[in-house]
Amino acid sequence: MVCCDEGTLWIGHNKTQILQKIQFSDGQVNIIKEISIHLTGMAFLSSGDLLLSNAEPNLKMICHTTEKMTKSKYSVAPLITGAIHVTLDDKIVIRTRKKGPVFPVEGTRQVVVMDIKGRTEKVYDLDNNGEPIFSAPQSIATDSDNNMYVLDRLNRDNCGRIVALDRTNGVRLIYSGNPNIRKGQVIFKPRDLAATKLKNLIITDMESNMIYILNSLGQCIHYLNTNDQLGILFPFSLKIDNRGTLYIGCSTYESGPAEAKIYSVKFSGFLTSK
Repeated sequence: MVCCDEGTLWIGHNKTQILQKIQFSDGQVNIIKEISIHLTGMAFLSSGDLLLSNAEPNLKMICHTTEKMTKSKYSVAPLITGAIHVTLDDKIVIRTRKKGPVFPVEGTRQVVVMDIKGRTEKVYDLDNNGEPIFSAPQSIATDSDNNMYVLDRLNRDNCGRIVALDRTNGVRLIYSGNPNIRKGQVIFKPRDLAATKLKNLIITDMESNMIYILNSLGQCIHYLNTNDQLGILFPFSLKIDNRGTLYIGCSTYESGPAEAKIYSVKFSGFLTSK
């Protein structure tokens, strides 16, 4: 899920392999465009072009003027692309791995940073002790100071952690869940993350209906049960638009209808300075 103009989103669904451009109007959802694609990541360039990953070595791109899809110059060959993130200073950050199943972990698991011309500037792979940083990196976010955070999935059960990277190859900190909640036998299973203008990090945990808010030191400053406190079930994906509206994309029961919900939520105190 990515935000473009006010009230307009691109949303992707892996199970149906459909990408849609939608617009909210008077409480209704209008489908503007629909594309069939196996989508594993997407992000906007500052030009307005939309980068897409379909688990191939090269990213694809949808031109913001023609909305035609083409092959981009951003390649991680011989590896395949996954989640994509574009920083405030136009660095393209891509999750990469060897083609094949996510688990068991085989081969390198990287986060690659490229410049706007497609030249590799940085590869996060091994830490300063020569040990692999990631098991299965998923979503990526950077804050207004370009501090980078990666959601790292640890196993098939979706247990995970948040890895904050420093400017070299090192790991600055790791967040593995709130110990106060874990006393209740709730295991941390993060699904997505987003950084705010105040350099806080929002994380969803779909299976426990939780949202966590971390500060830049990796400390949990707030958490809430979205079902109990907001009436939102199965929070999955996150995006914040340029007006500070938080969009929460949700999952559904496996035996339920295929149609999921997207909520727009106004928060205060940790999204913007206003």
